[in-house]
Order: sequence, then structure tokens, then C-alpha cells
Amino acid sequence: MTIRIDFVVPTEFEEMPLGMDFDTAWAEVMSRTVRDSLVGERDQRALTEMTHSLQRISSALEEAGVVYTATCLHVLEGELSLGALAVAVIDFPYGEDAHTAARGVIHGMLAARGPGWDGSVIEAPCGQAAVLTGVQNYVLPAVFSPTGEEAEVPVVQFHALVPVPPFQTGATDRRMCLLAFATPSPGHWGPHYAPVVADILRSMRFAEAGQGSDA
Repeated sequence: MTIRIDFVVPTEFEEMPLGMDFDTAWAEVMSRTVRDSLVGERDQRALTEMTHSLQRISSALEEAGVVYTATCLHVLEGELSLGALAVAVIDFPYGEDAHTAARGVIHGMLAARGPGWDGSVIEAPCGQAAVLTGVQNYVLPAVFSPTGEEAEVPVVQFHALVPVPPFQTGATDRRMCLLAFATPSPGHWGPHYAPVVADILRSMRFAEAGQGSDA
């Protein structure tokens, strides 16, 4: 059974194609860097590396069950700010109780992530949601760094995992929907991005493909 996910994304997010080949990824990189005046002194090698990375990420996301991904790039409080959003659906045999499943997910993820991460189970319009937030450090390769040197970047992450309800009586297949958001601008998370992501989660609805929804 195919599931349709309906949700509302603010206009500042620009959808990114999944499963891109090199030419499509190159067009995406050039379109965004030129439009946002980010080319500057970046050379051909940096743009090519960026394109290869985007191509790999796009393919990996598609293989992982991601059905939608988008980015936003703008200036907040005088600083350049980036946000990345993804929605995925994965097979997850959670049994009959969605609440128990959500609680199990949050405990498992908190144990895996360790200190510095917070999580809880909330009641969203689309069902029980296991919500997790925290900061994870990533290494930014020198080719992408403004200083030309490798740098460690703290990235705020938000994950909401929602058990997808079965739409047919007696159905045994179970799925989990993941709404994920990340930004390398920690100071912008609370005042700017958190309300946006909360609104996206509140707008989310599930429906069997070909059927109507409440969205």
C-alpha cells in the first residue's frame, strides 16, 4: 500500500531534486550560488567538489526513503543562515500500539545520541510523534570552508518520528515517517526555525494514495 504525506512548507524553502545526476546537480549548484551571490572567489574545483557532494547526498537520500527535501538560504539578524529539511518514510514494524512505538523510539534514540540531546513524545494532529533535538558537530572540508581550512561546524538537528497508521483493516505492514531539520546556525534555531518546523509538523497528514486527506 502506498502512503501519501501532505504537509505545508513555507515559501522560503526550495525543493531539491532526489537522485540527481551530475549535470542536474551542477545546475542546482550554479543556480543557487549565482542567485544568492555566493560564487565570489570560489574556483572551479570548489564548485565541482560541491556538485559531487550534492549528487552523492541526493542519491543517498533517495535510497534511504526520503520523499521530499528542501533548503532555505537567507539572511537573519545580519548573518547568512542555512536550513535543510527532509521527509522520509521507512518500513518500521512497530506492532499495534503507536504510542508505545513512539516512546520506544525516543528512548532508543536518546540512548544512542547521549548527553546533550532532549526528547519527548507529543500528540500531533497526525498522531503520536517522538521528537528529538540536539547538536552534532560535523567537519567541513577545506574546499567548502570560507577560510580555506578544515573546520568543525555545530549543527542543530530536529527529528520527529511518527508511526504511520494502517489504512486497511487487518493490515500488518507498518511504517514510520521522519521529519528532519538541520541548521549550522545554532543561534537561529530557537527564535526562527523551531516555530517553522513545528508548523510543518502540525500541518502533516497521512492518506492512502488515491484517497483524500484533511490537509
